Amino acid sequence: MKRYVLFGTLRWMSLLEVVAGRAVACTPVTLPGFAVERAAAGDWPVLVLGDGTDALLTEPLDPATVARLDWYETAFDCRPETIEIDGADARVYRTDDAGSGIAWDLEGWRAAHGGRTRRAAAEVMRALDRLTPAEIAAMRGVIQARAHAMDLASRDRRPRTVGQQGRAADVKVLATDYVYEGFHRVEEWSIDHPRFDGGRSGPIGRVVSNVTDASTVLPWDPERDCVLVVEQIRMGALAKGDPYPWLLEPVAGLVDAGETPEASALRELTEEAGLVARPEDLHLVSRYYPSPGGLAQILYSYVARCDLPEDAAGLHGLEAEQEDIRTHIVRVDDLLEMVASGEAANAPLVISAQWIALRRAHARAHAH
Repeated sequence: MKRYVLFGTLRWMSLLEVVAGRAVACTPVTLPGFAVERAAAGDWPVLVLGDGTDALLTEPLDPATVARLDWYETAFDCRPETIEIDGADARVYRTDDAGSGIAWDLEGWRAAHGGRTRRAAAEVMRALDRLTPAEIAAMRGVIQARAHAMDLASRDRRPRTVGQQGRAADVKVLATDYVYEGFHRVEEWSIDHPRFDGGRSGPIGRVVSNVTDASTVLPWDPERDCVLVVEQIRMGALAKGDPYPWLLEPVAGLVDAGETPEASALRELTEEAGLVARPEDLHLVSRYYPSPGGLAQILYSYVARCDLPEDAAGLHGLEAEQEDIRTHIVRVDDLLEMVASGEAANAPLVISAQWIALRRAHARAHAH
């Protein structure tokens, strides 16, 4: 039976319960000879030499709980070390990360990152005995981004003027099974929801693919009356049996953990098209679910005003992400004809093209 000294994020009891798999009794203590600083590389806690810091000392933990805590901390490159506190041995998790000289604040961290971290921790803990620490570390970015997307969606309060009176709290979730967790997450749900006739549905089984949110951005030059579109192979089209799986699209990319959709759009503009735009150049087209029947994803589509000379087209993409991207400059009239003919088969491209069509005349009049 081991006791642990918790000085960082696991002092938040809600997160500790997710990681431990149960409630853990803790006693406030002072950890002498140490201080807790914000890591030099980001907002997480690092234990450094100091004059003493507040901490929690856990109750003696059974082997199963110890295994869960060790797995979670090892996945974040932390290691347990034995220290003496109150005349007895205990363990504390340490890392080689350097401190920043700035005191780390649990409440500030929880306000900024707590919801996302708790959701991500649940997925990390489901990987216990299934993945290695190195494998979970490699997935850390997508796990955090998926949790970030869910945290944003849980706080959204979109307008409701027609119907839409049902709330998530009215749905009874009977079971949730996580069938596969990788770049995407496949979930099997059993639910019972209220019906419009006043009754209940009874148990209903559904399968959902939970995907990180993404931003799309269509670069538009009103003065030259053209846009820039991206061409690349798409696995969805290939898997569907489409004989032409190279699709034309706006610039697009996943929204990283802690990133705003606007920041993602601007970043992807540079990575996929070699373009630089300012936040004020972005115009939100729509925030929407592309296929909510079975896809848990939100898209943020933008149009960005850009300077698009003919030589703006070229080859782009990040080699580290195995991207092979070709960009094309297309006249707006031609793009709208492609929408009508079906050549434009990507939903964000169609939606963004229609947005431009509605505003094109006014924008061109003010571009000169």
